[in-house]
Amino acid sequence: MKDAVIAGASSRVFALTILVCLLACPAALAENVSRDEILSVTISSARPAQGDPVIVEVRTAARQGNAMLLWKGKAIPMKEAGPGRRIALIGIDVAEPPGVTAFSVVESGTGAMMLSGLGLTVEEKTFPVQELTLPKGMAEFEAEALDRIRGEAERLERLFAAVSPPAWEAPFLPPVEEYRPANFGSRRVINGEPRSLHAAVDVHVPVGAPVRAIASGAVAFAGEQFFGGRSVVLDHGGGVFSLYYHLREYDVAEGQRVEKGEKIGAVGSTGRATGPHLHFGVRAPGGRIDPSKLFDQAFD
Repeated sequence: MKDAVIAGASSRVFALTILVCLLACPAALAENVSRDEILSVTISSARPAQGDPVIVEVRTAARQGNAMLLWKGKAIPMKEAGPGRRIALIGIDVAEPPGVTAFSVVESGTGAMMLSGLGLTVEEKTFPVQELTLPKGMAEFEAEALDRIRGEAERLERLFAAVSPPAWEAPFLPPVEEYRPANFGSRRVINGEPRSLHAAVDVHVPVGAPVRAIASGAVAFAGEQFFGGRSVVLDHGGGVFSLYYHLREYDVAEGQRVEKGEKIGAVGSTGRATGPHLHFGVRAPGGRIDPSKLFDQAFD
């Protein structure tokens, strides 16, 4: 592939435009080169920080066909956003090492194309340190509890590995009316010992406050967890999931379809919670992202 042209960048959006000619393809395909093979790839940020979501948009003169994003070892289906326009939401994991990370685009219109060598430069971000003092029973666990914790984590990872057709649609909705997030990415020190980072936000709202789906999708998990208590995980397609923990109750069942804004439960303090709040997270292809970024006007 050749003829790569980098377009101008503003302070908010970086556009990478690439004119693709199938000169590297077999002769049978190369004979059919036309304006249908012009491919434009735009990314919402060329230098995202750890924990940032990124929108990738592909435009082609071909009105029919599909586009697939190859990212972090996964094939991510892109959703149609208009004639010849497709988008995907990917994530820079909160613990992603700084540096360049690559992705590719596969497009099938009048002929299959693969555009590789595209990249993002991940920038390091400074996160707060959160020091907590907890009762021994909330910080140290017996072997049986540890087995349960590992089993629940493995089950969630299997869920997150699934990539269904995209059902999400921007703008996303905050999960609660009074959305005041805290603690994303904080490095936790519990009783003087460093623990894993907090890859979600805590939203402190009263017990019983309604919790709603941030986008349309399907209920991938609804049940009880050791840490999360009563929990719901929604699959929004395209590898995008939202997580809602410590619920007082949930109003949905696994496999159920939900619409954006639909009530799925109520805020509580179940599981390993020190008080009433909603633990709210989002997983996108690539890892754990700051969910609050999805509600920024600039991102939308």
